[in-house]
Amino acid sequence: MSNPHLAQIHTLRQNARQFWAAWQQAEARLAQLDNIDFVEQANELLHQFCPECIVELEGVAPASGELPSLVFSANGIREHFPQVQALAELAQTQRYRVTAFRSPQGGSDAFNFGIEIDGFRLSVSDIAVALDEWGMLPALEIAFTRPISADMRDRAQNIAIIMLDHIIGEWAASVKISMVDFVNEIAPERALSFTELPEKLNQMWQKLGYTGVYPEPEWQFGTYQIEENEEKEQDALVLMRNESAASLLGRADMGWVVYVEAQLGSKADLDAAYALQDSVEAEASLNQQGIFALSIMNMTDGTRCMCYSTSNPAGLVEKAFALCEQCPLPTTISCQYDPNWSYCRF
Repeated sequence: MSNPHLAQIHTLRQNARQFWAAWQQAEARLAQLDNIDFVEQANELLHQFCPECIVELEGVAPASGELPSLVFSANGIREHFPQVQALAELAQTQRYRVTAFRSPQGGSDAFNFGIEIDGFRLSVSDIAVALDEWGMLPALEIAFTRPISADMRDRAQNIAIIMLDHIIGEWAASVKISMVDFVNEIAPERALSFTELPEKLNQMWQKLGYTGVYPEPEWQFGTYQIEENEEKEQDALVLMRNESAASLLGRADMGWVVYVEAQLGSKADLDAAYALQDSVEAEASLNQQGIFALSIMNMTDGTRCMCYSTSNPAGLVEKAFALCEQCPLPTTISCQYDPNWSYCRF
């Protein structure tokens, strides 16, 4: 029951530890540099260990007495978010605060924000947006409020995506938005300014029930069926979803899902699978580190897959292995980084 994803987690943490060991050797020298040289050389060091990440420097007024911040980013590429989180979690520095992911552009800066690339500039006033719901997540429509020539449209759309990252923050842009659709215009009664988006997105997120608060006992469950369709190669499925678990969707520390799949051949096997599900659930929910979110009974091939969102995938996989060794059923265990719970949204 080897799991390459578990090896990946260990690799990410090792990369972060090696970077911070090198950083401690170089920090005093880097601190003497001006901001431009600091960022350049800090990234050269970072890329020796984490080539898919970048680090930025957010300074504060010298008289404030606050430490400047090192902000680690994956440039919005979600598959590299675990490396960013490992860098922040394992930080070793006394001179800087450490932050994972770019924060939203706040205050008056947001109203004056714009980006120029190769002589083409967009400002927040050039963009209108509208929020909808799709796939249990907010979806975004974007329209330009001034004419954009056909040959510049692709560039304008690319700049708008970059601006989105700055306006609502790297995490929200990559995790909380299900899709972005560029449209010719947005009806005035639906249109929002770009600067209104962070507040409206947070309101919609709360309305969808994604509070980040661990649910109280007596969870609510929903059952769903999918009929077999040989032409579409669709197996017959019975899904049981923990609706209460949705409050944790999108929480940055609940981005991993552990799958435990059991082969079934009889009613006794099904009873054993239920017992295994409960045992793994008890380990997952210990200290509210995770939660049982979904089971998938495949009636066609005789399997039951139990899915647990967790903040401690390595620990839960280890516990699941031990429990599966005591179970009479053939089982497989895997884990995956899925920060907006795509496996559970249907």
